[in-house]
Amino acid sequence: TSLRNWSDRLLGRGSAAITVPVMDGALKPNRQLDEASVAAEIAGIDDLACDGQQLWISAGKRLLRLHDGQPLLVREFSADITALAAQTHGTLAVALGGTQVQVLHTQADGSLSDGPALQSLQGQPLHSVNALAFEADGALLLSDGSQQHSTDAWCHDLMTLGHTGRVTRWQPATGAVQSLASGLHHAFGVLSLDGQALFSESWKHRVRAASGPGALVAELPGYPSRMSAAAGGGFWLSCFVCRSQLVEFVLREPAYRQRMIQEIDPRYWIAPALSSGHSFLEPLQGAGVKQMGMLKPWAPPRSYGLVLRVSADGRVLSSLHSQVDGRHHGVTAVVECAGALWVASKGAGRLLRIDLNKAEART
Repeated sequence: TSLRNWSDRLLGRGSAAITVPVMDGALKPNRQLDEASVAAEIAGIDDLACDGQQLWISAGKRLLRLHDGQPLLVREFSADITALAAQTHGTLAVALGGTQVQVLHTQADGSLSDGPALQSLQGQPLHSVNALAFEADGALLLSDGSQQHSTDAWCHDLMTLGHTGRVTRWQPATGAVQSLASGLHHAFGVLSLDGQALFSESWKHRVRAASGPGALVAELPGYPSRMSAAAGGGFWLSCFVCRSQLVEFVLREPAYRQRMIQEIDPRYWIAPALSSGHSFLEPLQGAGVKQMGMLKPWAPPRSYGLVLRVSADGRVLSSLHSQVDGRHHGVTAVVECAGALWVASKGAGRLLRIDLNKAEART
């Protein structure tokens, strides 16, 4: 293995290659996310969940639900909500500050009462819980992105080549905890699909099943995050940022990367972001400069909006984009609810609504 790694570095292939998969075929860029209707402007919007009838939204410390097309505040917590999940019979789960998972029960008057809570896994405290998903029997899947960096420091985890993520199954009714995977390169996204547990491994650009070592979806052009089931089978997958050759190159240059981390404001690192174009101090991304006053939509991305429709066997069927010159970047959640597809653009602070027939259209 060491000989192979040495030859890869010498020849620039394998793990040392800085190539990024081409967006073509089902991944061919379009304007669907930019053309989506803006259901609401919600500062800090992060995660979405559907209980079969209502859409639930997390934004900072606020838990909201969509009522008559408008976000209605249900409860405000003492810490940021870093993940959200819902069941059809009114049970919710939230991750607070990334360090605690709290089950909530909906009462007849619409209020929420506290249920069981989880703060540690096998003696190790939760650190950056960023996604939750209920299984059919009421068990809760959770991804703890990193044991070194908080949920909002995901870029630090990427730039330090973090691999301390883990995925766990928790039974709130009994308190039983089962480790499904550990040592992950940023676990971000969980889903129970057809009886198996799936999870996203962001820095490896893949989605895996907990039951096997191989990848269900691999070599993605973006960093995958949260998932949700699709009514027609398979699932929806959000990619919260996209890859570029320049970032891939920086990730393979330890001396440069370490100096950048130590000396440069994180806002101006050569690294992906949830939104961009706000400061002239941001690094240029190769060809991502304005020509004739216009930013090219096919320029290498610093931020991007991407949602994938994936079949149960791991094939990407279609995709929804907000290109480099678009405005709905940093997609952190996507869910079907009430006959529509709802998308959280954290980079833009917007809740988007897309007609399901249009979203399902094959490329």
